Amino acid sequence: MAAPFLVLWDHSHLWGLLLCRGLAALGAPFYPVTCADVAGGTLWRDPPRALLVPGGFARRKFAALGPAGTAAIRDYVASGGTYFGTCGGAGLALSHDDGLRLCPWTRRPFADRLDHLVSGHVRLAANPDSALFPDALPPQLDVPVWWPAGFVPPAGQDTPDVTVVAAYNGAGPDLLLADIALGAMPDALLAACQERFGLTLTPGFLDGGACVIAGSFGKGRYVLSHAHLETPDSPQANAWLAHLLGLFTCGDRFARHVPAWDPAGEPTRFDDAHLARARRDMEAVIEAGIRSRLLFRRKDWLLGWRPGMPGFSLSNLAAMLAGAAALPPTPAARDYWRQTGPDFADRLAAFADRLAAFFPAQRLEITLSLVDRQAGADPHLAEERRELFGQSPGGGGLCAELAASLDGLLLRLLGGGDGGKDKR
Repeated sequence: MAAPFLVLWDHSHLWGLLLCRGLAALGAPFYPVTCADVAGGTLWRDPPRALLVPGGFARRKFAALGPAGTAAIRDYVASGGTYFGTCGGAGLALSHDDGLRLCPWTRRPFADRLDHLVSGHVRLAANPDSALFPDALPPQLDVPVWWPAGFVPPAGQDTPDVTVVAAYNGAGPDLLLADIALGAMPDALLAACQERFGLTLTPGFLDGGACVIAGSFGKGRYVLSHAHLETPDSPQANAWLAHLLGLFTCGDRFARHVPAWDPAGEPTRFDDAHLARARRDMEAVIEAGIRSRLLFRRKDWLLGWRPGMPGFSLSNLAAMLAGAAALPPTPAARDYWRQTGPDFADRLAAFADRLAAFFPAQRLEITLSLVDRQAGADPHLAEERRELFGQSPGGGGLCAELAASLDGLLLRLLGGGDGGKDKR
């Protein structure tokens, strides 16, 4: 039997969970592997149809792979394998100090700090002649991006093996710039705001920059996308993902839609007291942030947040908790959580208690800064934030420790780690 798709799990968190949920919804067989598994030879023992690398922190993925893992992926692709990377997984494949150098292109530098605050649907102009783009979709389409970087060719070098499959073609209707509804802003109002503040609110890369690229490496190929095609209930993106999976398997047919995800409405399949307690505490944290007008509910599975707030770290924790509760427990997951769950629940409860005071204090600091800039500075609050969330934008502190525990649980629930070896 052909090997399933392998999903490189490390340092993906929410994005790894969304990709696995999307693959399951489309009917695509998959198995999560760690960077240590890759370094240990899993790609050559049973070569997969494709190695799928979700979003997340590319630098951390690269460090976790180490020299052995990096060489293993390059050898796998050079020998005829397929690498599909999304967002951070796409950045990992590029040519830079923390990249696999499968693709000679590199990361696009941010021209402005506003550039990396973009999220939501964007409009793309796809190359209809590319086999990587499905005939059933219009060449002008809307797909989701979540704080994308970008691709640029190396200066002064010809790279004929790299093709642009789709380029950015403007903002979609739900596009946000931080918490500003950029996509819904009338053109006249947008122009007036830009003139008033003397800056361009719409990032330049949305006008013609590469969003999806592809190329060859040795006998194999890579497809790199800043569009999150696995995003729930994004019909055109989901259909494109199904098309790519079919190409990677030389003709297998998959479903074309990933249903909307409402974590609160899903049945609980891993009915565990520590997990349930943690979810209640996490919900209290989110409600405290919303009451302080620092967070808001953007989608059922994703928070929005005021610029500078650690909203994604909290959204990530909440989604991982919900995803774990909705999966059937494996023996390996039960063993892991039996040892990890009680301490995790205690630590999350303490984390929630601190945030119950942190959010009102943060709101007060913001308000005071508008009245009296000297009164609005609290170094103790800044230090507490670093303890809770680490140094922005890396995502660390107590929140990262909690996410790491959940990461281990989800890996085992999805069949990776010590469990599910019989699934391959």
